[in-house]
Amino acid sequence: MGGEAMNVRRQRSLDPPQRRDGGFLMLEVILAMALLAISTVAIVESLGRCLAAARAVQNYSTSEILLANKSFEFRIERSTDLLDQEGEFDDYPGFSWTRKLEQTDSEGLWKQTVTVYWYDRGKLASDSVVEYRYLPLKER
Repeated sequence: MGGEAMNVRRQRSLDPPQRRDGGFLMLEVILAMALLAISTVAIVESLGRCLAAARAVQNYSTSEILLANKSFEFRIERSTDLLDQEGEFDDYPGFSWTRKLEQTDSEGLWKQTVTVYWYDRGKLASDSVVEYRYLPLKER
């Protein structure tokens, strides 16, 4: 019997110590909190980028509508219209426009450039449309 007791003692000493309580180790809690913090930062950064992209798409969509409207306004050219004009959109604060009319080498053919400007994340952004118009009565 002495041999069996010795084997049981050896087996117990080779087994890893068992936890007596069912709680978490401090290291496990710290790792879980670190993963949670990293995930939260990544999600917040991704949401910020998504909002910036959505704002940029909205600004470009607005500029396309404004360009089309402004280009339509210049379809009828009056002799008193200036070659270069600029202004702001009353209904769209933060958006402004310019119009440049340049004579080409062909008689009566003019190059019209309408540009819409706005600020996107602190930088000036723009979108333009170029049209060639036949205006035989227009003078420089």
